[in-house]
Parts: sequence; structure tokens; C-alpha cells
Amino acid sequence: MSGFFQRLFGIGGPQQNSTQIDMLRGAIEQHHEGSHPEVSEQRAMLHSILDLRDLNVDKVMTHRKQVESIDVGLAPALIVEELLETPHSRLPVWQDQPENIIGIVHVKTVLKEMQVKGLKAADVKLQGLLVEPWFVPDTTSLFEQLQAFRARREHFALVVDEYGSYMGIVTLEDILEEIVGGIDDETDEIVTGVRRQPNGSYMVDGTVTVRELNRQFNWMLPEGDYSTLAGLLLYQAQRLPEVGQSFNFFDFRFDVVKRQRHQITLVRITPPGLKKNALAT
Repeated sequence: MSGFFQRLFGIGGPQQNSTQIDMLRGAIEQHHEGSHPEVSEQRAMLHSILDLRDLNVDKVMTHRKQVESIDVGLAPALIVEELLETPHSRLPVWQDQPENIIGIVHVKTVLKEMQVKGLKAADVKLQGLLVEPWFVPDTTSLFEQLQAFRARREHFALVVDEYGSYMGIVTLEDILEEIVGGIDDETDEIVTGVRRQPNGSYMVDGTVTVRELNRQFNWMLPEGDYSTLAGLLLYQAQRLPEVGQSFNFFDFRFDVVKRQRHQITLVRITPPGLKKNALAT
């Protein structure tokens, strides 16, 4: 067992790792065959752990368009107001343009600074309280990122592509949810950017990830070189759809509702079971 885990976590060669992982998958299936539903859930979690090496952070990250952030150029009082209203413990801070991240602000740090020094909101100097941002490549595997989070004792990183462009954020919670499923708290929405319609269809922002939709609604939409719903439509249509166009892929119907220049911003998704009813309405 000791030798197996050494190879599993990277000490052995790639071929050895692949063989051992396949053996472990088979052992998990045989051991839990015909078992109680709770044990089946445990089996799924074990499989998810093994999949961490095959998934990159760009598959689970929150896209930059959905990330709440702070403009360092705002008046200090407005910055403090935003920090008090956010459900998050830390936020990226940008300068001049949202893609230019200059640091991370911890809400607790700002509040502590105000309390210790007796500062008013208008007297807070945000730039002196920023933490240096930690950038990670979008090709980093979830297993590597999990190890990095543990080593640095952090659980928040900014994701960049091969050109260094800011793409979004990945957190420790994102990786844990890949293992145990959704971890909801009192501030979580079902899925940000998704609105259920009276007829059972869904109005979905183009930036919502396919992985989020599959996880929340138990759909089986394919995941590929794209990560968002807009990317899925572009990949399948092989062209830039016009507003009002409809597509039928994987037994789902996709209606393009809004487009901003070359970006698909809003799509109506009709699941397979509602297709006929939705078409009638």
C-alpha cells in the first residue's frame, strides 16, 4: 500500500500511476457493487478524488465576469460600504481596468484596522492593506492546486491563461466540491446567473459554466475545450449564433436570447422532458 500511494501521488512514473489508478477504480467498483445508496455516494467521492489529476482549474474556477471585485480608485467610504455588504471574506482589487488585479483585500483586515486605529470609513487607505495576488496557470490540475493550497496555507488564487490574462478565481471550496458535491451556506445562490422560468425552462447567462449546470441539475452536457455555456454553443454551432436562433444538442434546446457584439450573453435552455411543452408555449 505504501508503494502504491507513492506512485499514485507522483513518485512513480506516469504509466505506473495510470495503471495503479485503473486498478484502484476497479477495486472500488467491485467492493461497493450492489451496496447501500450511502455507500454508492462514498464510491462517487472516491472516484472524484482520483479524477483530480485529470481536471484543470479552468474547469471549476469562477469566471472573472462573475467575480465580485473592488476598484481601488473608489472613495474609501464607498470601498468600506462594499466590503460590509459582500458575503465574501476577501475580494480582488483592480486599478484602471477590472482585468488589472493589483492585490487581494481581506474584509477582516480592513475592519480590524478601523477598530484598532479608530478610523472612520473615509480614512481607510486600502492600498496599504492589500495582500499580493497569487496567480496560477489555468492548466494546473486540481490535484496540484490542492497541494499548493495546503503548502501555502491559502484557499484563494487568481487564474491566468498562457498569455497572463486574468481569467477568474479558484478556491479551496471549488476543489472540495468536486469531491463531496455542492457545499452550500446561507449566502449561496442555487447557481448565479440561472433563473428558472414558469414553463420549466431556464434563462442562463452565457458565462455560467457547463460544469455548474451539470452539477446543480444533474445534466450530462459535455465538457470540452470550452468551460462556459457560451463556449458550448460556439463549439457545437461552429459559428457565431444570431439572436433568436435555436439549436438542439444532446436532447436540449438552446435559444439565443441576447448577444453583445461577439459574445453570447443570455440563453434559454429547455431540458429534454420539457421540450414539447416549451415549444408549444
